[in-house]
Amino acid sequence: MNSYKIPSSEVPGYSAIYRNVNYKDGSHGDTYAHITTLYELFQHQVSLAPKGEFLGTRQFNPADGTFGKYEWLTATETAEMVEEFGSGLDHVFAKHAPNAPGLNGQQPLGLFSINRAEWLVGELSAFRTRRYSVGLCDTVGVEYSEHIVRQGEVSVVLAALDKIPRMLDRIAHTPGLRVIISMDRLDCSRPRSETQAFCAKTAGAELRARTAALGLVLLDMHEVIEMGRAAPTPAQPPVASDLCSLFFSSGTTGAQKGVLAPHSTLVHASRAAHLTLKFKNTTYLSFSLLAHCLDRCAMYMCMYGGARIGFYNGDNTRILEDMQVLKPNVIVSLPVVFNRLYDGLAKATIQSAGIKGALCRMGLRSKVRRMQAGRGLQHGLWDRVVFSKVAAKFGGQMRAIIAGGSPSRADVMDFLRVALSCDILQGYGQCESMTAGTLQRPGDFTNGHVGVPSPGIDIRLRSVAETGHLVTDAPCPRGELQMRGHNVLAGYLNDPEKTRALKDGDWLITGDIAQINANGTISILDRTGHFIRTSACYSMSPDRIQDAYNSHRLIQASFVHAQSTHAAPIAVAVPDADAFVPWARGVAGQPAATLDALCASPAVAKALLAELRAHAAAAGLLAEEQAAAIHVEPVLFSAKNCGLTTLTHKLRRRAFAEHYAEQIKALFAEVDELDKEKK
Repeated sequence: MNSYKIPSSEVPGYSAIYRNVNYKDGSHGDTYAHITTLYELFQHQVSLAPKGEFLGTRQFNPADGTFGKYEWLTATETAEMVEEFGSGLDHVFAKHAPNAPGLNGQQPLGLFSINRAEWLVGELSAFRTRRYSVGLCDTVGVEYSEHIVRQGEVSVVLAALDKIPRMLDRIAHTPGLRVIISMDRLDCSRPRSETQAFCAKTAGAELRARTAALGLVLLDMHEVIEMGRAAPTPAQPPVASDLCSLFFSSGTTGAQKGVLAPHSTLVHASRAAHLTLKFKNTTYLSFSLLAHCLDRCAMYMCMYGGARIGFYNGDNTRILEDMQVLKPNVIVSLPVVFNRLYDGLAKATIQSAGIKGALCRMGLRSKVRRMQAGRGLQHGLWDRVVFSKVAAKFGGQMRAIIAGGSPSRADVMDFLRVALSCDILQGYGQCESMTAGTLQRPGDFTNGHVGVPSPGIDIRLRSVAETGHLVTDAPCPRGELQMRGHNVLAGYLNDPEKTRALKDGDWLITGDIAQINANGTISILDRTGHFIRTSACYSMSPDRIQDAYNSHRLIQASFVHAQSTHAAPIAVAVPDADAFVPWARGVAGQPAATLDALCASPAVAKALLAELRAHAAAAGLLAEEQAAAIHVEPVLFSAKNCGLTTLTHKLRRRAFAEHYAEQIKALFAEVDELDKEKK
């Protein structure tokens, strides 16, 4: 068994309790017991390699827009910067926001930028004086960051220069804001790629004057560091029970909720991951949103064994360029990111025409068989002839890729395993558990599950009779997954009712339907709240249908919606343009038709729906639970920038229903007409 089943731990309606097989007492023992806060973890990192490279940023040439090598801050230089900027923050709060509201006698520091070294320096500087971080993000809509500033009562924000003008444009939406500190010098002496366009418009006196006219204070990070250097203040390090961060949940079913995270939770979560993976002297590339806890937990995980953390250049389409320069050992992100990387690599290898494609497919089959037979990931011939070029695109030094947030495609995971000759691991967690919960162990090359309980985290299932998932199911118990451990959040901000609803005694209610497999691994099956009974009395899961549709070669993303007043669900689908356009031109008989025109074609929509239904049927879905009408959308949901997706690229169902209300009404009219014809 890959998990330890506590004997006689079953109670009526609940499965047995499962733990990590190497930590049967449910604790971490004495391993790293001296580290109780993230600030102490940072001191641990400094002690491991005081002169070693720690935080890396790629050089940017504003003349031609190119990027060069990584420039590094050593651990000692970072510690000095944290000390000086932390002292400067003390002066800023004392002078300009002395009565800044906060929680438990602590004050929040907002952080608003893409992933960069200054983000982490700002967070660590906040920890130095018992402050806590609040990550802001506008990638899912400008209202998202404003909601966080208001709900989190943030008075001081450390922001990238490109974020400041839009903050000032909408200052009426954040009346509690008092101070903005620019991560970039206001004289624009060192522009970055994402801030270069803002320098000419906003630099220096003009931006300061505008800020002052609005009753705010504008400083830059260099000025605050100089304040701290001139008048150092004593550090007030946090304790384990102090708040370290206020995260905001993704908001798939409504408004984002503030997740209260004491230091003890993130320490426990990051330590649990480290005890599973045991990474040492790791080079880590940070590119997943720091406003979410996944990337932060991963960075802190690496710091237990000593880490070099390089930050991406800011352009998601050029991440492979960063990897080739940094040569990382570990990356962590969402499956959607790895799917995009796979799509590009597959087109250049296994989907190629001619002899090249045939050789690549032969190599893939050979290495997958070898891997599944337990003979390892390396192959002298195929690695040299085919896959060394793919590995080089990732820097050639990859040891592990970790995916979390949603299910990963088996074909993508197997391709990356054999192409990179490294572990590709799936994990499970939530913002409410600091992204920790379960994780595949190194050397596990199987698919269809999210690994085993992480050290120090208990897992059990609760029967959900209304969906037919029971802990008495044989041979594998099924039910709603619950989690217990020091990684679980303290509660939701200002929402005792939702906090109470979140717990079943000491257990976190995840809302996910899971299965304990015969070998002790755990598979996530669905969400408890996503089962809908149609008027035809079929109980169906929109997410399950979406997963089937999204695995079709013509589809990039989809949304399935059902209502109890209609006989069948409907779908909105975004096609993969490269595969869809030539296929759809053939269907429509229009060899020069554009993507927009093809998406608007009723004949193309009808043919696409037939393709998807046949594909989903082959995956085991019943005809009655599939979409009966479809709208083809040419623009990717996340590109609309109107809050349709969360930080983790999940679909916000309520926002979708509102945004596509007109199309949904028309599609359900089609469904009703089809239902009448059947009768």
